[in-house]
Amino acid sequence: MYRIQIVGNPNVGKSTLFNSLTRSNEHTGNFHGVTVESKHKIVKYENEEYDFVDLPGLYSLNSFSFEEEVARDEIIKKNSFNLVIVDANSIRRNLYLCVQLNELNINYQLLINNYDYFEKHKNKLNLKLFNEKFHTNAKIINAKKIKINKIDIKNIINSIKNNDFQKNSLNSCNYLSKYIEKIKNKYNLDEKTIIFALNGIFLDLKDEEIKFIKSFFPEIIRDRYKYIDDILKQCIEIQKGYVYGESKFDKVLINPAFMSIMFLIVFFLSIYIIFFLLGPFLSDLLIGIVNFLIVNPVINIIYNITDNVWVIEFISNGVFSSFLTVLTFLPQVCLLFIFLSILEDSGIISRMAYVFDDFLSYFGLNGKAVYIILMGLGCNTMSTVATRNMNSKNLRIKTAILNPYISCMARLPIYVIVASAFFGAKAYFVITGLYLLGLVVALVVAYILNKTILKSKSSELLLEFPPLRTLDCKHIFQVGKTNAWDMIKRIFGIVVSVGIIVWILSHTMFNLKYTDVITDSILFCLADKISFIFTPIGLNSAGVVCGLIVGIMAKELMVSTFSISNNVASTAALIASIVSSTSVVNFTVASASSFLVFSLLYCPCVSNLAVIKKEIGSFWMWFSIISQFTIAYMFSFVVYNGIVHGFTFALISILIITVILWAIIFITKKIRKKKLGCTFCNKNCGKGL
Repeated sequence: MYRIQIVGNPNVGKSTLFNSLTRSNEHTGNFHGVTVESKHKIVKYENEEYDFVDLPGLYSLNSFSFEEEVARDEIIKKNSFNLVIVDANSIRRNLYLCVQLNELNINYQLLINNYDYFEKHKNKLNLKLFNEKFHTNAKIINAKKIKINKIDIKNIINSIKNNDFQKNSLNSCNYLSKYIEKIKNKYNLDEKTIIFALNGIFLDLKDEEIKFIKSFFPEIIRDRYKYIDDILKQCIEIQKGYVYGESKFDKVLINPAFMSIMFLIVFFLSIYIIFFLLGPFLSDLLIGIVNFLIVNPVINIIYNITDNVWVIEFISNGVFSSFLTVLTFLPQVCLLFIFLSILEDSGIISRMAYVFDDFLSYFGLNGKAVYIILMGLGCNTMSTVATRNMNSKNLRIKTAILNPYISCMARLPIYVIVASAFFGAKAYFVITGLYLLGLVVALVVAYILNKTILKSKSSELLLEFPPLRTLDCKHIFQVGKTNAWDMIKRIFGIVVSVGIIVWILSHTMFNLKYTDVITDSILFCLADKISFIFTPIGLNSAGVVCGLIVGIMAKELMVSTFSISNNVASTAALIASIVSSTSVVNFTVASASSFLVFSLLYCPCVSNLAVIKKEIGSFWMWFSIISQFTIAYMFSFVVYNGIVHGFTFALISILIITVILWAIIFITKKIRKKKLGCTFCNKNCGKGL
C-alpha cells in the first residue's frame, strides 16, 4: 500500500482535493484551520491500495502551530509521496513551501488549483515555462472535479521507492551555497544537517549552533522569495491592481462598527432561529418519528417478553431516554453547523476574524478565536480540538481554557426549562443574556491569564482573506450533516453510557435493590451528603445537586435527571413541577437565577476535559476544573444573595470575590514557576512554557 499526502497552505483546497480523490465528505471550509488533524482514507485503484492523507495546512516547514508541526513531521518522514496543491491566485506565497521541499529533495507533484478564477480576471500563467524554470511538472486542476485517474500513479510509485536525501537540491536552489559554506566554516556539520536546519528542522544540534543558523533566517527568506519572483516574472502575467479576495463590499464589511452591529444581529437572530423557532420544531418531529418507528415498537416487544419492572424501566427510561437525549439536540447541531458553513463559504468568517483581531488582542487572543467561539456554541469538545490552529502555546492554552465558558448546545434544554418556568415570555432574553455572560466571562478570564501566568507576545494575524462567494447550498448542507455526525460520534457513546449509569445509580439503593423513588437511591444519598456546599448559592436541594453531578458527566443529562427526580415524563410537566415546593427538584426565582448562572459557568463535561488533557496537559485540565467551579460559585453567590439581600450585599461580595480571584492567580503563578515540565508532553523535558 502506498501513502499519498495532500500538502499545502491553509485554504488552498486540500480537503476538497482529498474528497474528490477519495469520494469522501470531510469538512471543507473557507477559513484557516478547518483541518486540525490528519484524515486518512484507503482507495483501491488498478489493483493497488493507496492511503490518501489530508494533512493540516502549513505555510512553511518552519512550523509555528501544533497543526503545522503535525503536517511538517509527516512530510519529512519521506515514506510517502506528496501532492502539493497551490492556489493560482496566491501562487507566490504558496510556492515558498515548495521551495523548501526542493531544498530537502522531497518528492511531490505540484497541482495548481482555482485557475479559473485567476484566468477570469485576465491573468495568465505560462505553465510550460514555469515547469522548466521551477524544475517541476505542475498541472492545472479543479480540486472539486478531479478524479484519481488524472493523477500520475506510476510516477508516484517510482518516487516513493526512491527516498534517500541527495545533494542535488542545490541544482535548483543554489542560493543555499553561501549559507552552507558559512556554517561549515564555523561548525563541523554535514550538508544534510545544515539544509534541514535552514528549514527549521534541527537534528540534535547544540543551542549555540541553532542560534547561529537562525541568524540567517531573515536573509534566507528574502532569498527564497527572490528566487520565486525571478521565475514568476518570466512566466506569469497579472493585471495591474488585481488583489485576490478583494471585494467592492469590503469597505463596508471590514468597517469595525458595521461588523460589530452585524455580528450582534446575526448572533441574536441565529440563537432565536436555531434554538427557539426552527430547532425545537425539528427536534419534536425527529423524536416523534423515532418514538413511532423504534422506541414504542421495541418497548411493546419487551412488555410481551417480560413483566420484570427493572428490565422494562431500564430499557425504556435508562437506555432509550439517554439515546433520545442525544437526538433531541441533533437538529440544533445541524442548524448551527449550517450557519457556520454559511459564514465560512461566503468569506464572512475571515473578515470577522480580521475585524475583531485588534479587539481580541487586548485580551491576549487573536482573530482566530472568533471561529473557536462560534464553534463552541455547538460543542465545546470540538472547538477545543480546533484550538490547534493557534500559533503559540500560551495562546492555544488560553483559548482552550476560555472555550468551556461559551455556552454549548447541551446546556440549552436546561436553560429553556428553568427560564420558561420562572421568566415566561422573557425566557429568550434571559437565555441570550446567559450566552453573553459566558462570552464576557471568557474574555475577562483570558485577559487575566494574559496579564499573569499565560502572557503572549503580540503577533501579527496570519489569515487567508478569500473572496466573497455565492453559497453552494449542496455543500453547506453536506458540511452541516458531516459536522453534526462527527459530533454525535464523539459524544454519543459517552452520553448514552453515562445516562445508563446515572439511571442505575438513581434507581438502586445501597442494598443493591431496585427503587422507583429517587430519594432512596445511591445518587440522591451521595448528593444529599454534599449539598451543604451549595447552601450559600441557594442550591442545597439534593435533587438539584444530583443534576449538577450528572452535568459534569454530560450536560445533556441534567434534564432527564430532574425528570426522574420529580417523576415526570414530559417537558411541560417538568416545567410545572420545578416551581412547586413539594417537588424533589424545585426553585425560587433567586435559586433559579443562581442555578442558570452556575450551570453556565461550572466545570466542563467529561468529554471536554478529556480533550483538554490530551491537547494541553493534565495541569491545565485541573486548572480548568478548579477555576471554573470557583468562578461559577462566586457569580452564583452574587446573583443569589443580590436578589435575596439586595444590591449592597452583592457589591461587597463582588469586591471580596475580586480579591480572592487575584489571590488564586498569584498562587497559581507561584506554582508554575516551579519547573513542572513540558506543558504538552507532561515530562520534565526542560521546555516548559
